[in-house]
Amino acid sequence: MAASHVLNFQQSSVRDRSSGKDVFQLDAGKAHSLRPRVPMALRIASGHAWVTLQGGSKDVCAPVAGDVFLHAGQSLWVAAGQHAVIESLGRDAVQYRFSASRAVKDDTVAHGTVSAQGAACCA
Repeated sequence: MAASHVLNFQQSSVRDRSSGKDVFQLDAGKAHSLRPRVPMALRIASGHAWVTLQGGSKDVCAPVAGDVFLHAGQSLWVAAGQHAVIESLGRDAVQYRFSASRAVKDDTVAHGTVSAQGAACCA
């Protein structure tokens, strides 16, 4: 991941040898603030995540602001300039990837969220 894609995104990561992508770990009680400069996919690798999306994107296809709950295997598209805060839901850590993906944007526009195991839960 190029540092130029993301603001407010400073934490350590572990490289997943099977995919070659960085997997970020977020311990219980911690939060990460994400504000991509390009459309990005937030993919949950393990655990459960509470994601709060805020406005700020001029993209008409941007996900609506609010809370979204994701579990392992689910993904959410975050628009360029949109602010997202991810927190671990429960006592366990959550592992995730945050990467640019055109395919995720196309599917999100059609279906709201991308999921390997059903739709995300929104509050």
